[in-house]
Amino acid sequence: MKFVLNKFDTEINFIDKFVDFPPVHKIVIIDKYIHKLYKSKLDLFLKDTPTYLFEATEANKILAEVENIYSFFIKNKVNRESVVIGIGGGITTDVTAFAASTFKRGCRLQLIPTTFLGMIDAAIGGKTAVNFNGIKNNIGTFYPAEKVIINTEFLKSLSDIELKNGWVECLKVSLIVDNGLYEILKNNNIIVTSEIIEKAIQIKVMHCENDLHDSGERQKLNLGHTFAHLIESASDYSVKHGEAVAIGVRKAADYSHKEKMITSDELKAINEIYDKYKLPKTISHEIKNKINVKGKKLIQQDKKAGKKVKLVLFRGLFDVVVKEIDDYKKIIDLMIQ
Repeated sequence: MKFVLNKFDTEINFIDKFVDFPPVHKIVIIDKYIHKLYKSKLDLFLKDTPTYLFEATEANKILAEVENIYSFFIKNKVNRESVVIGIGGGITTDVTAFAASTFKRGCRLQLIPTTFLGMIDAAIGGKTAVNFNGIKNNIGTFYPAEKVIINTEFLKSLSDIELKNGWVECLKVSLIVDNGLYEILKNNNIIVTSEIIEKAIQIKVMHCENDLHDSGERQKLNLGHTFAHLIESASDYSVKHGEAVAIGVRKAADYSHKEKMITSDELKAINEIYDKYKLPKTISHEIKNKINVKGKKLIQQDKKAGKKVKLVLFRGLFDVVVKEIDDYKKIIDLMIQ
């Protein structure tokens, strides 16, 4: 399958084998684990191609590592016509895209995401980022890849946790707008299909193509994220992003219900689909205590926060709205219940 997103200037290719690029100067940044796991299949693709093996951890998603990549670019004579290819999950594609977007004010960029979440979220939409001073994704750019290549064979090697991270994103976007994804997920046997990936990407692109810089419609994709970032920060990122977002969406639904924006039946429908996919409901007492003590400060560190914090809330199934909230106590009290 293949579809082209003209307005967003990104081509999404679904393929069932590893691709052979045209004869251009290319350079690859690849997750070390993926390189080891798929070495025999990648050997031909990577032959005679400068390849940077990246240790894909949050601790490595920093400016110092980007400096190492810049040095690698210089050593291998990367210029603005070179194609920088990132192969890996969200951490790898974020760092690759950031390096490509800033080196010589922007090189050509193509991404091959290897995780479920990367295929439907991290590699789509043009956000790049690194962590700074302990704050996740605090420095970044908007730089859409010219091509995103999706090979579902990578899904076969994913852990249950990685698959759950992808399901969290799928469920989230299915609740934002109705393109048939929600019904598919509701009746699905928890198996990833190309149709699910494509429909999830369609929703992401629908919100990004006319709002690259995240100032309007795209903000709806942050459903659950204010609560999630609070959880991640309070846990020193020991709670995975997907788990935090799952809890965050549930909390957004709780908040919306308390504000009488959705009915009890709508709240039940949101929670039931998250229950079907066995996604978490709550956080530990230790994290709750940290949120109780440091919650306001942690919320203010969120890169989307200004004088007020933006919450994406439900007005119904397939209907969300961005609201500015200045009562941090309401958020904190909801989190520590």
